[in-house]
Amino acid sequence: MTRGPSIAIIGGGLAGLATAAALTRLGIAAEVFEQSQKLGEIGAGINVSPQAIAALRAIGLGDRVAAVANIAPGVLTRDMYTGTPLDYRDQSAAAARFGVAVHTFHRADLLQALASGVDPDRVHLDHRLIGIAERGASVGLSFANGAMRDADLVIGADGVHSLVRRALYGDDNPTYTGQMVWRALLPGADVPAEVLEPCGHIQWLGSGRHFFAYYLRGRDVVNVVTQEDTDQWVEEGWSIPGNPDDMRASFPNPEPLLAALLSRVAQCSKWGLFTRPLTDNWGRGRIALIGDAAHAMLPNAGQGASQSFEDAYILARWLAAGRADPVEALRNFRRIRIPRVHGVQRHSAAIVRAKHDYDLKSDKAAPAKIDAIDMMAWIWSYDVAAEWNKPPTVPVG
Repeated sequence: MTRGPSIAIIGGGLAGLATAAALTRLGIAAEVFEQSQKLGEIGAGINVSPQAIAALRAIGLGDRVAAVANIAPGVLTRDMYTGTPLDYRDQSAAAARFGVAVHTFHRADLLQALASGVDPDRVHLDHRLIGIAERGASVGLSFANGAMRDADLVIGADGVHSLVRRALYGDDNPTYTGQMVWRALLPGADVPAEVLEPCGHIQWLGSGRHFFAYYLRGRDVVNVVTQEDTDQWVEEGWSIPGNPDDMRASFPNPEPLLAALLSRVAQCSKWGLFTRPLTDNWGRGRIALIGDAAHAMLPNAGQGASQSFEDAYILARWLAAGRADPVEALRNFRRIRIPRVHGVQRHSAAIVRAKHDYDLKSDKAAPAKIDAIDMMAWIWSYDVAAEWNKPPTVPVG
């Protein structure tokens, strides 16, 4: 490794491991501190958009992530109550347009692919951060297991409930959106093949709600993720146990294929969606925040992990270019990243209405506007390797 600042990454999730791998690729050593006793992610599917897959390829992980990905030929949207096809998004056309396809993963498989780019001796498990001391030329870290570390730089990649962010800025008082998500994983063999025909990736659309189901790990697993407007308060969290009967009741009178899928759900989780103010508080001095710790966003545009991978590559490039002054490198990272990510956050907050305002009784519903690729083009077309040090172009409004 090239000699450089000592870097401590807090959090061994997708953002933290991608950043460690990106730094490793550029000859910069980093230590990862993860509070869990093993590396792992909750059982759920995740979509990674073209520009983020390109970022992972630039990090040197392209073959590893491709080995555990599914790439659906398309996404079919149906009316939730009649089963009528509304729209078909040809993924091959999107791949041709953006140079890379949308990849779908089991989160645990993607995490392990990222971990393969990091020296396992530099990943420290069972290290829950409990204290940060900012010192002029370093940052002191203390952990619940009694360990103490000093680092030249600290990267907070510890998620939506970031302890690093809280230490810097206090509580962020998230606001409940009145929307919730249901999640479930089903054995692929338990789901009738016709449910996910013809492309293996189906969206059902109804007023105030939508429902996705798609294959993972080839056809071994079916991932289910839904989103709905609700007048019930639901706690924020990835893995809060849910009641399958309550989940089914959220989608009354479903068309037969959706009904067949819902009948197979034996376990599920629920997740309340909360917003946080768009902020420039992404760190200070020798501390940087990335991923959900810096810019938690609603899942509507599928950009949570994807923006973390952009963060990882761009942060590593700035630190490699600014070895003589890493504090300035972190300032430059924020200068480039914040405008783009704020644009993505605004887009993520707004895009759900294109689905949830669908009028089941109207003959004017415009299938071409349902999850249209054009709505995502400015995000998906971003060339992170070529533009890592350039102010981004962000649509107005």
